[in-house]
Amino acid sequence: MKKIFIIISAVLTFLAVKPFPASAEDWSEAQSELVSEVDELLGDYDIGGSAESVSGLSFGEILVSVRDRAADRLTAPVQMLGTLLAVVLFTAVLQSSGGTFIPQSPNSSLFNMICVLTAVTVITPPLLTVYERALSSITRTGGFISVFVPIFAAVTAAAGGFTSGSAYDILILTASEVVVQLSVRFLMPVLSVTTVLAISGSVFPKASLDSISVLMKKLVTWGLTVAMTLFTGFVSMKCTLTGKADGAATKTAKFMISGFVPVVGSAVSDAYATVRSSLDVMRTTIGAAGTVAVVLIMLPPVLELLAFRAAMWAGAAAADVFSVTPLSKLLKGLDSGLAIAQSVLVCYSVIFVICTGILMNAVN
Repeated sequence: MKKIFIIISAVLTFLAVKPFPASAEDWSEAQSELVSEVDELLGDYDIGGSAESVSGLSFGEILVSVRDRAADRLTAPVQMLGTLLAVVLFTAVLQSSGGTFIPQSPNSSLFNMICVLTAVTVITPPLLTVYERALSSITRTGGFISVFVPIFAAVTAAAGGFTSGSAYDILILTASEVVVQLSVRFLMPVLSVTTVLAISGSVFPKASLDSISVLMKKLVTWGLTVAMTLFTGFVSMKCTLTGKADGAATKTAKFMISGFVPVVGSAVSDAYATVRSSLDVMRTTIGAAGTVAVVLIMLPPVLELLAFRAAMWAGAAAADVFSVTPLSKLLKGLDSGLAIAQSVLVCYSVIFVICTGILMNAVN
């Protein structure tokens, strides 16, 4: 409470010393500078357009933009699926031959190894590419958030949400840095392990390593889901409480300005409300632009991972139909790694979008 009165006293002193029209002019210059910084940030990350134009995109326009960005990424899984189906059919023909075309039994370990290695040769290059793109998207989003969040928090503080903006700044930057560092250090090793387990489990079916891949998938996905739920819940509670406190402090400041500033107190209070309203509009514009930017950065790799998973599902279904068990186990095991990468991207982007939306509505 003491801090609130100190801030209010500082505001009153500032208003009494400096005429408000000059202050409003300074605010206008500060707004233009902040908006230009956001526009420059959007340009650096190939979002295109200004903050106002990006925030004004409709849902259909966002989908069209995402489609254009993801179009070139969806050809690789389709081509891989066609090659996988050819491998499945060829393997099924060799199995049905009963040893006519191959000296080994269709159920031998050598035959299983040849089939699996053939499929791995087809799958590995695009699979490594999609993993690298997923990790690159995480680090790229982390870089965007590290620059965007301080700007958005500063605008929120200027609009009267000093406490809520500070809490948002600290929490989101910390969470983003944790996700990026964990992804850089552990995501690729985990995906590599799931890939190795999938290959070895399909070559040596008696070893049955599928349970380990499934366990890793469940641990990562459930862990991320629980962490995302708890974090967003905490941010929601924190921003809501601090937003109410900031709103009460702002109303108190307006009341004191109106009552204690001699002669022009009411006019100064109305001018302050006008400036604050313009800052609220700018805060909403910048927040919406940042949210759309993260969606445009993260959704294309998520769709690419989903397309690869669909190719794995279709290939595994075809392998089950033709009783090609090694290939079915291989594709199901590789799907676990794709699911892990997809869950990391989805949870990371959802945390930012939800928390930003909460802050946009918390400060009144």
